[in-house]
Amino acid sequence: MMGPECMSCKDPADADQNNDNDNADADAVKESCETLYESAGKCEAGLSGTVAYPNNYACNFMQGIKIVRKNGAIIRGAGAQNTTASIFIGLFACSFVLMGGYVYYLKTKLDRAKINLSE
Repeated sequence: MMGPECMSCKDPADADQNNDNDNADADAVKESCETLYESAGKCEAGLSGTVAYPNNYACNFMQGIKIVRKNGAIIRGAGAQNTTASIFIGLFACSFVLMGGYVYYLKTKLDRAKINLSE
């Protein structure tokens, strides 16, 4: 598991600082950070003038997430209740209770109806 501490994405200037031979490219960003950024979901819809090929694949996903910040905590917004789902949950709960009661009734009826045939 990863800890909450941040990792630097800047390439070390010195070749002795275990930079995995990544000093050959022209940028000053570690290769692992480049790969992570390239595979991340992005919504670059408003950056058409600055980005050559804007990536808009994650725009719908990001618009669907409702995040509310209260006192520094990230809380997902509460969705509206679905009445159809609530009705089905109530029906299944009632059916479960009624079926359990009927099974108990049949079990006690069978226990009372035992007849000893050996006598």
